[in-house]
Order: sequence, then structure tokens, then C-alpha cells
Amino acid sequence: MSSSEAYPVGHPLSRRGDSTLSPAMVRPLPNFLPGAELYGWDDSDSSGRGDSILRDYWGIVVRYRTLIVGVFLATTLIFTIAAFLITPLYVGKSRIRIGTYEPVLTAASVEGVFEEQSKEANYLETQIQEVSSFTMADRVLNKSAVRDRIFSEVAAHQGFFASLFGGSPTSPEEPSKDLEVHSIYTQPVDLIEQYLTNLSVRPVRRTSLVEIQFQSENPVTAALIANEHAKEYRDWVRESRVEQRSSTLRFLREQGEDLREKVMDLEREIADYAEENSIVAVNADQNITAQRMSQLNQLLTEVTAKRIEAEKIYEKSKDSLSSDAAGFDDDTTRRMRGELATLKAEYSELLEKFTPEYPKLKQIKAKISGLNEAIQEQRSQIVEGLQAKSHALELEEARLQEELDQQKSKTFELAKRQVHFNVLNRELESSRELLQNVLRQTKESALAIEGNSSNVTIVDFAVVPDSPSYPKKSLLILGGMGFGAALGVALAFLFSHLDNTIRTAEALTQLTYVPNLGVVPSFEKDQEFQKDHESQKNLGGNSNVPPQIALENKQSKKSSSSQSDEALPVSYDPSVTFIDEPRSLASEAYRSIRTAILLSQAGEPPRVLAVTSAQSSEGKTTSVINIAASLASTGDVRVLVIDCDLRRPSVMSYLGGGTQTSGVVEVLTGLSPVDELILPDILPGVSVLPSGRIPPNPAELIGSKEMRNLLASLSDQFDFIVIDTPPVLPVTDSVVLSRLVDGVIFVVKGGTTPRRIIADAKDRLVSVGARILGTILNDVNFSSGDYYYYNKYYLSYYQEDDTNLHSGQANSRKRRGSRSGKGNNDIRGQDGAQAAVG
Repeated sequence: MSSSEAYPVGHPLSRRGDSTLSPAMVRPLPNFLPGAELYGWDDSDSSGRGDSILRDYWGIVVRYRTLIVGVFLATTLIFTIAAFLITPLYVGKSRIRIGTYEPVLTAASVEGVFEEQSKEANYLETQIQEVSSFTMADRVLNKSAVRDRIFSEVAAHQGFFASLFGGSPTSPEEPSKDLEVHSIYTQPVDLIEQYLTNLSVRPVRRTSLVEIQFQSENPVTAALIANEHAKEYRDWVRESRVEQRSSTLRFLREQGEDLREKVMDLEREIADYAEENSIVAVNADQNITAQRMSQLNQLLTEVTAKRIEAEKIYEKSKDSLSSDAAGFDDDTTRRMRGELATLKAEYSELLEKFTPEYPKLKQIKAKISGLNEAIQEQRSQIVEGLQAKSHALELEEARLQEELDQQKSKTFELAKRQVHFNVLNRELESSRELLQNVLRQTKESALAIEGNSSNVTIVDFAVVPDSPSYPKKSLLILGGMGFGAALGVALAFLFSHLDNTIRTAEALTQLTYVPNLGVVPSFEKDQEFQKDHESQKNLGGNSNVPPQIALENKQSKKSSSSQSDEALPVSYDPSVTFIDEPRSLASEAYRSIRTAILLSQAGEPPRVLAVTSAQSSEGKTTSVINIAASLASTGDVRVLVIDCDLRRPSVMSYLGGGTQTSGVVEVLTGLSPVDELILPDILPGVSVLPSGRIPPNPAELIGSKEMRNLLASLSDQFDFIVIDTPPVLPVTDSVVLSRLVDGVIFVVKGGTTPRRIIADAKDRLVSVGARILGTILNDVNFSSGDYYYYNKYYLSYYQEDDTNLHSGQANSRKRRGSRSGKGNNDIRGQDGAQAAVG
């Protein structure tokens, strides 16, 4: 199978648009199988996209759980302390009814105004603003009982601060000099503002009731001021009504006298104007003038339309005259054209039999010429007639326009005189009507002022509250908890949004459009996990494992480990986790990667693999070693690791072999044969070809023909070749080598490499036609939110596996109880070693 057939149709990495498999033959694979995208599985068709988004959100919460819990606890603590430190406040509540105004006289206009105002949609809101206004607060504070209680509370607070900073409280008889007294109000402005701060006025839903609340540290003060404020507002409304009626009555009387004089003056002015301008004949003349102007305007419109049409016909006739078109022919012209056609037909018929010099043909030709001249002359006369008609219409249009202008001037003159006369008449009628209304309203206001009605009534008086209304400690603490949780989650999502790195395989696949082969945990976190796992298997750590079995397993594992160390030729770096910790999370990850590589194409799997990354320190060398070890562990397989990072070789340092002076460079330059430089079985089943000395031209060596021949030769000796290459972005070695191998594995360090760098590196590989088998997300913290449950289930699985294993060992010892002591020790040691290798 070629490299292009490994990707679905339309995939960005596909090298051709067709596919050997039809969509019906491709069975979608589940998303948990590494490399599923290679076999036609499309994540966009998954019905679990919504669940995936929810998992991503939950992963963010778990990843930043420490931050969320810290913010939650700190906020809850702050709100709890505040709830117990805040001074309790009591609220006195009184209710008033602000209904529709009922006029004293239903026919009185001024009373009707009050009634209409009370029916407006914003009337109740306006009254509420009046209840809580500066003016109303100033009136209430004018009462000595209220003022004394307010001053006593102010003095108490000032006394508290005076005890801290020095000074004496302010008394009612001696107001504070800091309280500025405004000339409009009788009380200090600061005192009014403090009063309004404690006052609350709000409507009762779906009613005409308004609740007046006043909060105070003293429950008696709260109830007293709430009642006094309600009574003061009721009295103020009554006084305002009386004052408005009195003011209206005075205004109406003054206006009545002015209107009488104005009506008399207008009557005299109209009479004088009519006498001077003969206004009686104006209306008749105006009607005749208007009719004539309308007729002229209509005639002018018709003539203008005819003139425009005549000009169009004239212009077209001139064009047809030059082109000999028949569009504007009259009857005479059409008759001559018919004769001309007959003569032309006869001429053509005779011309077939005789020469042009034949007398009959000459006569017919002369007639044809005469008819052509006659037709042309007739057409010229038609055009001249159309021109004359257009000119006549133009003159008629000018005449009508002049007459219309004269008629307009006459009409305007008549209109001016009529307008002034009509203005005088309308003003007189309006003044007379207004005078009648003023006289009527004056009488109604004089009667209404004797009444004393109001639309404000007190429904409930405030009673002394038994318990404080604020703070509600439980609600405040619950609110703090909710706010803390929301703030913590918001900060978590903010930090997650600002994170420009890759943390999950799904995100890496979405960025690169390349299938993910596996996720490798952080070795440090994995070792911590293994220690926790081992501690549960030690004495007392797991109730399901008998202490004697746990001790034997521990000793057996130590024995097995020491034997393995003695068998190995070198000392391994802790990163060789597949050998050191075969049951760790990292080892399982490399087994998954091995499976994905073996299934990455139909038939024979890719044999020559290049492992690279976008930048240095992303774990590509570690991945090379562990992938090679995992491939070798499948059976009788020969695996070769080639260190092609000719600039900064590190494979041998990871394997504990030190720096090798000879390797790939010496083979490519012809200094040494390759068979002498390969180090066999550095790991079980894994041989290594070091890089050798650092050359001055590594890119040229990597892209040389010798390199291609070397890979072809080694492919015959080994089943798999895994090549460690330099990073893609700093140098071009990996890009050059990517075209010489069966597939490229792209390593990304989780939570470290920026997205832009990953995308740029992948694009460089794709631009040269490299076949990227997939990506490896390396150094992932499995205890974070993204893989929290994977870690949890892995631990649960292996705890169950260990329990089953220990149970099997206990049963085995019972069956071997009849054997000799020496034989039991040997068998026990073997079982312990097996359990350690697992």
C-alpha cells in the first residue's frame, strides 16, 4: 500500500484524491483506537461532539481545581467574617395608597388635569420619586422627634470614630461645622443625604400601594420615621393641591382680563382691513384665478409631452434617412418602394438572359434610379415636416409657460391679501374661544378651591420590628459561596483561554489534522503514581493482599530487578520506562503507540520510522528508545535505532553508553563499514547505530545518496528502523530525511509547545510530501483534569489485577505445601519474579 492510500479522500496529508476503498467498504472505528482516522473514521460525524465539549469544560475545572477551591474558600471566609461583623439594622415599614385623583367638580378643567395626570403610566413612579425627594426628607427632618433621633445616631457613630481619632460628637443644638447648610433647605444637606440613604421607597407589584421603609440600628427609630414620613407625604400632597388651585385661580383671572382687551382690538383691526382692501370680492377672484392657473398648467403639461415625443421622432427620422430604413415611410413612400422592388426583380430576371447593355435593362435601371431619388426626396420632406411640428410645439410650450407665469403672479397677490385676512379672523375666533374657556375655568376653580381632597391615604402604619432585617447571615454566606465558586471557575476558564499550548490529543488532532498515536504521561508524575500504587501493595497498604504475599512479592521484585540490571550491558536513563517500569502508564502508552504504528496501513506496517518534533526538549529521543523497545517486545523482531541528530546526538547518553566516536557520519563518509559500528542488543532486541562525530555539513549528509543506500541496506537486516532526528524548525535535517522513510512520527510536548510552532513544523513536513503517520502527545500530567479519569481507571484496573495475581499466588502455595522447603523457595522466587515483571 502506498503512502498516499493511508489517508482518507480529501485529507490534507493525502497525496492523491482517489482511494482504493469505497466509503461503503470503510468501517468507522471508535475514537479510542489510535490511528482511527487513517481508516476512515471522521470525528465530524460523531454524535458525541456535545459530550466532548462538556468533557473539555469539566477537564478545565479539574485541571484548575486547586485555584477554584482556593478562591471559593477565600471568598466564603471573607463573606462569613463580614456577615458577623456587620452591624444589624432594623427596618420599619409603612404603606400608603396613591390612587387615581377624584376631582371635587367633575366639570372643572383644573380638576380634570389632576385626574388625567394620576392616570398616566409613569404617574406612580413620579410619586415614588417625590416621596424619596430632598424636599420631603427636609420636611420630615423639621420635626423635632425625627431630628433628635437622627442626630443621636450620628452622634453615636461620631463618638465611635472620636474614640479612635479624637474629637467629640455633634449635638443637635450645635450642628457640625462640616455639615453644609444649603439656602433652599432648612436642614444640613449632609444630614438629608444620610437620611435618604437609610430610606427606601418601592411599589407593591400589581397594586397602587407604595411601601416606605426606613432602616436604623434602633428598631423604635425605624418604625417612628417610617410613620412620620408617610404622614408628612400625605399632608404635603394636600397642601400642594390647595396651592396649585390658588395659583391657577390667580392666573386665570389675569388671563381673562388680557383676553378681553385682545378680542376688542382684533375686531377693530379686521373691520379696518376689510374696508381698505375690499375683502368682499377677494374670494370670487381667487376662485377664477385658481381655475385658470390649473387649466394652463394642464395644457402646458400636455404640450410639453407632445414636444418631447416629436423631438424623439424627429431624431429617429434623421437616423433612418441616412440608413435608408423604412420605419418613418408614408403611403406614397411605401407605394414607390413597392414599385422599386418590382423593377429590381424584373431587372434581375432579365439580367440572367441579357447583358446590361440590353435596351430593356437600361430602361429598367433608369426607372430604378428615378424611384430611388423620389423615395429619398419624399423621406426628406417627411423629416422636414417632423422638424416643423417639433418647432411649433416648442413655441406653443413657451407661450403657455409665459401665460402660466403671469397667472401665478396674479394668484400670489390675491393669496397674500386673503392670508392676512384669514389670519386675523382665526386669531379673533381663537381669542373669543379662549376667553370663554378662561371665564368658565375661573368659576370652576373658585368652587374647587373650597374642597380639600387627596388621592394619598395611609394603609398600614409601621410597627416596631422584633428582629433585624440585615444582614441575612445565611444568605450572605451562601451568596459568598456562589460568588466564590463562580469567580474560581471564571478564573479557571480565563487561564485556560490564555493557554496557547496543547494539552489533549483531541486538540492536537484538530490543530494538525493528523491522527494521534498516543498520549505519554510525564515520567515524574508517572513515577509518583507508581510509588502510590506500590505503597498500596506493601504491608498494610492493601487489605486485599496478605502481608506475607506482599513481602514475598517485594523481595522477588528486588531480586528480579537486580538480575535484569546485571544482564544489561549499560546503565539506562530513567526515561527508558518501557524496560524499567513495564506496567507503568508510560509503558501502556507506548504499547498503544506500537499498536497504532502496526495498524497504520493495510498489509505490511511501515518499517523505517523517523521521529521528530517542532523544537528541542520535547521528548523525541525518549520516544525513539521506548518505541523501539515496545516493537522489540512483540516477539522475534529485530529493531535498529539510528541516531541521525548529527548536531546534538543523545541516544547513547540516554542508554548509558557515553559518547561514541564512530557512527552514521563515518558510514556516510565511507570511513567505516556499517556492520562494525552497530551496537547489538543495547536493549533486549534493540540495536543502536550511533551518530558519530559531529560533521560540518549534516544536512548534506542526511540528504545524500549514501543515506538512501544505507537505509535500504539496513532494511534488509532489521525488521524495524527507528530514527532519531533533529527538531524541524531550527534545522532542515528532519525535513530532508522525512522523504527517505516510510513514515514520520511527530512528537509534541504537552502544555509547553505553542500551537503556532506545532502548525509551522507540521506544514514544513507536509510541504515536502512527508507522510506523517501520527502525533505523540508527550510529557502529559495525567493527574490534571484532561486525563484525571484515565489515571483513576488505570489505578483501579491494576489494583484489581494485583489482587487477582496475589490470590492466584496464595492458591499456588497451598497446592505446593507438600513439597520440600528447598523446592518451595525456588518456586516462590520464580513467582515473585513473575509478579514483578507482570
